[in-house]
Order: sequence, then structure tokens, then C-alpha cells
Amino acid sequence: MHEACQPPVIHRNFKSANVLLDDDLDVRVSDCGLAPLIASGSVSQLSGQLQSIYGYGAPEFESGIYTSQSDVYSFGVFMLELLTGRKSYDRTRSRGEQFLVRWAIPQLHDIEALSRMVDPSLNGEYPAKALSRFADIISRCVQSEPEFRPRMSEVVQDLLDIIRRERPSNESIGD
Repeated sequence: MHEACQPPVIHRNFKSANVLLDDDLDVRVSDCGLAPLIASGSVSQLSGQLQSIYGYGAPEFESGIYTSQSDVYSFGVFMLELLTGRKSYDRTRSRGEQFLVRWAIPQLHDIEALSRMVDPSLNGEYPAKALSRFADIISRCVQSEPEFRPRMSEVVQDLLDIIRRERPSNESIGD
């Protein structure tokens, strides 16, 4: 959407509730309705209150600035939800754990802490190196400064690299 489309499409509301699976378990992203209408190559001026309340909004969203790098941040939050099995914002948790990104960032590069924060429903059944690489991608996506976040195409490539390294050589990614 950011790099392949002309003009580029900035979603501006990427969150787990907008990630759907079809009958074949292929991913579909919803709620893109007005995204193509936003001025492309630039910055959009939007109110940041709703998204940041739920923990998906990039820090720059508070000042009404939204770019493709803001979508990368939101995607990082989504991946963090997948990793931990937790919501981006959970007011039932203790104060230091309510915002998922704030709670998780200090733990993403500590392998023991990282192992403890993984979704318990995975029952410890995941390759440790893949977990570490996934955490590195997440960490880069949720950088507070937009210029330090990767482009979405880099994120996709890094995720595909993890999959390729973990799949048996006789399986293709589309299987």
C-alpha cells in the first residue's frame, strides 16, 4: 500500500480488529475506506485521540501527524499483540502494564524476559531464533522516532526471511 500503490495509501487506522481472515485463511485488511483520499506523499493532519487511547497510535499521531511510518508503528503494535496474546491497551492491568508497547519495549532484547512475555497459548512451541528475530522486527517498528522505523517493504521482507529459515526446504511459503 505504501510503496506499490500510486499514489501511496496510508491506512491510518491499522489495528487487530481490522485484520480479517477469509475462508482460505488469507489475510484481508479492512477499514481502508478513506485512506486513498488522504494526500499521499505527505503528512495527514488528523486527530490522534482515538487511536492512541487504544495503544496503536504512533507518538507523532498525538500532534495530528500521520505518515506511512505511522502505519509501520501500528503494524508493530499488531505484531506485539500476536507475540504476547495481549491487547494494545488493557486498563484492567497494573498501571505499568496497561499500554502494551510501553510494557514490552524493555523486554524485547532480553531473551529470558522475551520468553516470559510470549503468548502462553503457544506452550513454548516456537523456535527461539525466530522469536528473537520477530522481536527485533517489532522493536524497529515501534521506535518512537518515525525516521528510525523501517519501511513496510523491509518489514515484509524480514518476516518472509524468518519464515524461509524455519520452513523445511520442501515447503513453499504459499503452502
